[in-house]
Amino acid sequence: MDPISVIKTLSQHKWVALPLVLLTGIVCLYVMFFAQRSYEANMTYALITPKVPTELELQAHPELAAVNGDNPYLRSGDRAVLSQVLVTKLGSQETAEQLRRQGLGTEYTVAQSNTSGSGMLLQLSASGATPAQAVDTAMALGKRLTATLHDVQTINGADESYLFTALAVDGPGQAKEMFSSRLRTLIIVAVGGALSVFGAVSIARSLELARGRRPVVEKVAKHADTVGAQGTGLSRSRLGLRKGRVSLPGQPDSPVDPGVEPDADRSLLTVPDLSRSRRK
Repeated sequence: MDPISVIKTLSQHKWVALPLVLLTGIVCLYVMFFAQRSYEANMTYALITPKVPTELELQAHPELAAVNGDNPYLRSGDRAVLSQVLVTKLGSQETAEQLRRQGLGTEYTVAQSNTSGSGMLLQLSASGATPAQAVDTAMALGKRLTATLHDVQTINGADESYLFTALAVDGPGQAKEMFSSRLRTLIIVAVGGALSVFGAVSIARSLELARGRRPVVEKVAKHADTVGAQGTGLSRSRLGLRKGRVSLPGQPDSPVDPGVEPDADRSLLTVPDLSRSRRK
């Protein structure tokens, strides 16, 4: 269907389309200026490698050899493993439930920073209905990250000197409004309104076409069986009536005989004189 046909169809059913268009416009204005806002706060943490005693230090200080240094993540050749474990732990349902109980936002992301190829930087992004809620959520995530980092490393009872530590290097600062969220909602409302308009117009057009295809039942006019026969005493069969139509005042087209001529004022019927034809 070309655009001109669409415009013509909409104009033909404007009383169906206009209310939906106005409703969609009102909802879009509400979303743009009055709907609830969403704010985001970001934080970046760096994972600091512990300073493990060297062989010379162990020889100079034998007491250091007695310290439990069994940190499984120190034995891993890939430093990104610890970052992946933290991302998994913080992305669990348990973390979201804890934030909910604290009255904080439950929409957040934890991911490795793209600026760090070794995976030693973690990026936290927290959302909230207000700037304060977004900042508080980011801070709570930072605290949980630090606690989780400590717990996963001490599974074998490793000493504090053999543990990685989390250092906040950026944020949270001032929370910023997420215009993309508002724009996304606005687009969804606009698309939904457009679909509603075209759907309603399609239904109205279908009903119109259905009414146009409905067969029209015509009422058969009553035959003037005794019209003209009262003055002559002739029956319908003797007059040799045939099917025809004539318009009488105040009535639709009525059947009339081909041999019967209507009077000038279309209210009387003139019957031909059959006696003359018999004499001949």
